[in-house]
Amino acid sequence: MKTHLATFVREHQRDIRNNPVFRVQVQRMCQLIGVDPLASRKGYMAELLGVGDFYCELGIQIIDICLATRSVNGGLMSIDELRERLIRRRLKGSEPVVNDDIKRAISQLAPLKGGYQIVDFGGRKMVQSVAREMNADMSTVLGLAQQTSKFTADDVSVQLGWDSDRINACVDDMLRSGIVWVDYQNSNLPEYWVPAFFSQISGASLSASAL
Repeated sequence: MKTHLATFVREHQRDIRNNPVFRVQVQRMCQLIGVDPLASRKGYMAELLGVGDFYCELGIQIIDICLATRSVNGGLMSIDELRERLIRRRLKGSEPVVNDDIKRAISQLAPLKGGYQIVDFGGRKMVQSVAREMNADMSTVLGLAQQTSKFTADDVSVQLGWDSDRINACVDDMLRSGIVWVDYQNSNLPEYWVPAFFSQISGASLSASAL
């Protein structure tokens, strides 16, 4: 089976590199028969697939983007925004990139111990790029804010039933880590904004200049 797979891959190399959907399907087929095309950059199947260098390059670009935007979003970015930034950054004619490619590239960054991982908030996939322990309260409040990109202490109190001490402790943790910004324009009720969710309402234009 592995021999037949290698022959198939060799005959369809161009399609694998240029068609991201087909690339994902072939990689999943490899996994089903026990072949890990990413086990080694210089591995035989990785060489045939042409994915070794592809994911190495993609991983470097992901790191560059995450570092450039960390001061803005606290090391948290939606996977869709990251894909859009990658597409703008990559040279014309480069292989197309889909979310599955990003997930695979990030999985290869684990040895760097930089905290790079995919996290889920209410069904939304986010890329975390700092070695931070996201506690349950922080995750719950982020899930609450994902539709409007903001929340207030009253929102948390009404929707989650938390007391002020718990809310303040959670918000303080989020402010220290840079995950949220505070807006005091409404002096009676500060609003806490989640920049990682800004792409929902601003087309990811907030920090384009960072790239």
